[in-house]
Parts: sequence; C-alpha cells; structure tokens
Amino acid sequence: MALIVQKFGGTSVADEKARACLVAKVRAARARGDEVVLVVSAMGRKGAPYATDTLLGLLAEAAPSAEAAADPVTSDLLVSTGEVISACLLAARLGAEGIPAAPLTAYTAGIRAEGPAGDATPVSVDASALRSLLDRGLVPVVTGFQGLDAAGRIVTLGRGGSDTSAVAVGRALEADFVDIYTDVPGVAKADPRVARDAPYMDFLDYASMFRLARHGARVLHDRSALLAEQGACLLRIRSTFDEGQGTLVGPAGLRDASGRERRVPAFVGLGSTSLPDGSRLLTAVFAKNALGDLEARALAAARGRPGTRPADDPDALSFTCPAEEAGDLTRALLAALVPDTLTIA
Repeated sequence: MALIVQKFGGTSVADEKARACLVAKVRAARARGDEVVLVVSAMGRKGAPYATDTLLGLLAEAAPSAEAAADPVTSDLLVSTGEVISACLLAARLGAEGIPAAPLTAYTAGIRAEGPAGDATPVSVDASALRSLLDRGLVPVVTGFQGLDAAGRIVTLGRGGSDTSAVAVGRALEADFVDIYTDVPGVAKADPRVARDAPYMDFLDYASMFRLARHGARVLHDRSALLAEQGACLLRIRSTFDEGQGTLVGPAGLRDASGRERRVPAFVGLGSTSLPDGSRLLTAVFAKNALGDLEARALAAARGRPGTRPADDPDALSFTCPAEEAGDLTRALLAALVPDTLTIA
C-alpha cells in the first residue's frame, strides 16, 4: 500500500471527460489499496468561467486604471476561489461515485506560506487534518495554488503553483509519490504542441527538471522541483488521459527495479519563453559539462542566430527569434540534438 498525492491541473478538471478520467485514477489507486490525496487547480484556461485568468479579467474590469487597481492581497483572494470551486465540485463528484471525499482550503489543510502575494512559497503543512481524513477512509481534495500568510490571509504561489502545493502536501505526509497529472504523457524534449514528435523522457533528476522548467518548460512549476529535492519526494509527471508511466523525477543516480542507474541524457531538453517585445527565447538545456560538440550542432541548426549562455546556467544555450519562427527553430534544434529519435513531419 502506498500514499499518493495526485495533482490535477486545469485541463484535467475542465470538463466532464477529464473529470471522469480523474475519478478513474482515484478509483484505481484505491482499488490497489493506496491512500490518495488530491490537489486541484482551477478549472480550465483563460475564457473558462472559473479559470485564473478569467477571474483576473473580472478584477481588471472592476478597477481598470493602474491607480484604482486592486491590491495584491485582494487579487489573491479572488483568484484563489477558482481552486475552491474545483475542490468542492470534485469532492461532490467523487462522493456521487461512491468514493467519500472532503474538500479543504489552505486554511483547513494547514498550508502556511511566506513571501509576496502572488508569488509566495509554502513553508509548512500541518498534516493532522489530512491524516485524520485518510484514517477515516476519505479522500482529501485540497485547493492548490494557495497558502496562508502570517496574518492569516490567503496568498497564492505563482502560476503553476498547484504543483508546489502538491509537493508540500506530499512532503508533510511523507507520500510515496506525488503524481502531477496534465494533458501530456510526461516531460518531452520540447513542447509537444510545437514539435509533435518530440520524444518523452522516462527519468529526470531534480536539478535537470528545475533547470528545464526555469527555462520555460511549462509541464512543471520550477519551484516544485526544488521543494521535492529538499524533501526527497519522488514525482511522476503523467497524463490524465492515458495509463502510461510518465516521467519519473528523482535524485541523480536513482536505480530502477533491476538495479541499473537511471541516467539523464547529455541534451536534457528545450525550454521556450515569451519576451516583452513579443519574440521568443528558446533555451537548450544540457547535462553538466556536456555541451561539447552539441553546441556546434545547435549553432549550425540555428542558421546564423547567435547563441548565448545564460549567466546563471553555463550548461545551457539560448537563441532569440521572432515568435512566428519559434516552431521552425524548435524543430531544427531537436533534429540536430536528438537525430536518432526525432522525425520531422
């Protein structure tokens, strides 16, 4: 029997099909004898009625000028309601499916955070309420993305912060795994929405996952990788919509079931970030001291675009390009750096 924290992102709770898949994941885990805790994001993305960006839009309509804009604490309280709606609806849905569940906010789950509104960091979780529910056979459904500051106010953890919420809960409960469910089947070498043939990875060490996320891979909140490493939490990045094993994130040198050391490839992956002028920054992330001839291959694929090494990450190489050229450059870099596994359509 294992204790598993399952985090479901916005696309994984957005509609009936996704929620049915969520219920199936919970049911399957409980059928194996596992204890399950859910951490959930707000439903959907911009345009959906309860998505974070939609709620921020309401606030902008109410206070359209910079002088009248709501203070950050007010903004955090408003956007945190998206996760409250998700937690309540999913707890009710699980109950209707014969799986007893209870929704919890940051307050009732005991999640304390420090730092500025909009970008706080969880610092402690009082797991007693969660443990009590588990001991009674219930599934706790916890609001992600939020914590309580020292004054007892709701503060949010930054975009993607529900991942960090899940890791904080997993650490407090000493979970066997924290499973991050999303709409892709793991961590790919590049955004699969841009390069559909980008290969997925079976394993990444914490540091590589952090670097890839920090450089724009949106599959995981970068801070959650650091928090997982500090607490020795094993992460699995998986798809809500299939039964694959996904990408395991753990300590460097972790061994598989047969005793073989899991290795991270020389080319870890490609991140992408929007710049203020509308252009894109593509960053190829490599294992430590692994650039070698890979740098020459990347520069050749970039066709005259200069590559720069980020000051805080000398084992990475960045290229800037117009947004409309980012897809072609992504595919060219992947073809150069993983030629044996990538087929360009």
